[in-house]
Amino acid sequence: MRALVAALLLLAGCGHDAPEVREPPPADPVSEIAPEELFAQGVVLAQRGDLIRAEQYLAASMERGHPEDEVMPVLLRVLVASSRLRVALQYAEPYLARNPGSWPLRYLVASMHLGMGESARARRELERVVEVAPDEAEPHFLLGVVLRDEARDPAAAAREFERYLELAPDGAHAGEAREALRRVDLPGPAPSPTGPAESEGSAAEEEGT
Repeated sequence: MRALVAALLLLAGCGHDAPEVREPPPADPVSEIAPEELFAQGVVLAQRGDLIRAEQYLAASMERGHPEDEVMPVLLRVLVASSRLRVALQYAEPYLARNPGSWPLRYLVASMHLGMGESARARRELERVVEVAPDEAEPHFLLGVVLRDEARDPAAAAREFERYLELAPDGAHAGEAREALRRVDLPGPAPSPTGPAESEGSAAEEEGT
């Protein structure tokens, strides 16, 4: 589970060469910079690994009117990369309240809750994801993992793994899902009311008659 959550939280965004950052005036770092420029410089700082200042520039760009739909994914990548999951949630959850249909962000929020050990909250968020986006495979797989490992509900977990395989039979987690289904411990059929001893007694009675 920990390895899966860590993989989900490693979002793309910090790999290639970046241009030099133009430093803002020391007296007031953002007041004279346009929102779009603040955003652009925040992206550059994130690419360079200067995550604290990247957050400051990105948040300032959003406060100054740059579209939050563009800022939010980058800002959350920065906060996840710096292991500031609680702060990331403080940005993400109000956004989700305003944009409840944004399933990719809700999926990330669920992953962050898992990363903080809040499995019940993660389950609720994932259930909302699969309700909003039932044909997206990855949320079904993660929900299956949560139901199996945290909620101890193998029957519900099996349904999610099966749905994942229907949607992505050759997906990245297809092998894991099939193995999970093979190992799932579902309750067996109820025992017959006629046990072995009773059956033997009945047979003896028939022989005696």
